[in-house]
Amino acid sequence: MRRFSQNWQTGHLRMMFHNVTRRREWFTENASPRQYANLLLAAAEFGLKHEVMRAWPVLAKVDISPLCNLSCTYCVHARSVEPSNPILQSQSFHGHQRMPLEQFARIVDELAGKTLAVSLYYLGDPLVHPDLARMCQIVADSGLNSHISSNFSFNLSDARLESLVRSGLTHLTVCVDAMRQESYERTRVGGRLHVVLHNLERLLSIRRELGQVYPKVEVQYIKFQHNVDQLEEAARWCNERGVDRFTDYWGNLHNYTDLQPGNYQVFGPKANKPLPQCAWPHFALQIKYNGDVIPCCYYRHGDQYRDGADSRAIGNVFDTSVWEVWNDDPYQQLRRLVSNPTRATTHTALAETFCTGCPTIYQTNAEEHRRIADVHHWEERYQRDEHNRVVRH
Repeated sequence: MRRFSQNWQTGHLRMMFHNVTRRREWFTENASPRQYANLLLAAAEFGLKHEVMRAWPVLAKVDISPLCNLSCTYCVHARSVEPSNPILQSQSFHGHQRMPLEQFARIVDELAGKTLAVSLYYLGDPLVHPDLARMCQIVADSGLNSHISSNFSFNLSDARLESLVRSGLTHLTVCVDAMRQESYERTRVGGRLHVVLHNLERLLSIRRELGQVYPKVEVQYIKFQHNVDQLEEAARWCNERGVDRFTDYWGNLHNYTDLQPGNYQVFGPKANKPLPQCAWPHFALQIKYNGDVIPCCYYRHGDQYRDGADSRAIGNVFDTSVWEVWNDDPYQQLRRLVSNPTRATTHTALAETFCTGCPTIYQTNAEEHRRIADVHHWEERYQRDEHNRVVRH
């Protein structure tokens, strides 16, 4: 039990450190003294285990739409890949699930001058939102950095690519997980690699023609045993075309829902330590397209858009404001829990929060359900059916 929990927490901390390091420019570029002061205040309040914050979120993730054009094997959109999975089958996505532009502008206006960066995605692809470029412009006009991550497998016109380059978007991550379609589509189900590469090449060309530095482009290459042989070719292709950063790491062969609460054993909260055991409640928050707020983007994925599920939202910024949700009682409870998980044994309310059962702060055997591609193969979990579709064993 202890070994599994330690492996999970080590892996989680390593992933968080990796993400902060690779995207450090979100927090170091274009920042004002006031924004840096807010970052330092948040760090101090984290170290002191404050439950009521004077600092604003350092990072705000805003899910402008949960819709996506692909059915990647790891994601909640993988329903066609895992037809026997009831959690995936009950996911509910509809065309109206897009954040209104005016609500987005109100959120950004509240964060302006304090928060360092706004990230415009969660479980969907931000390119499905028709107002994406305008949203990036709103963020830029507020003096904040912005980031989107996209599979880029869309039929994008030169005009739309140019609007994105001119929008003030500061950081763009494009997912390129192979240089051969057969390898790419094993996990990026429904994706078209030639479209991705063509879009990326044109965007870089437009940025160069306009003489702009932004958006800085990162290519993310998720490694699997079936595509690792193409890694050097992909890195070379990106370097030749002016990609700013090339990042590779091992992917997951399990699905988000394999780590859904109830699918693994929880043995109890972890022991108290000098620092809180999760940084999210003190530094960042996730706002969904409908204004609901959840504390992070790493847990309870399967319940956020499932019919009849308990998403455990801790407030709604459309009904109140970011600041009110950030310091309301549910958020204070989360900070109390991550600061000392053992409190869940004596405080019933803390044992019923969004974070309950999370392997970051609880002893679990969730590690048994993870399948990392450095030691596991795609064929262990997936195959192609008689229609050449990717399905899980």
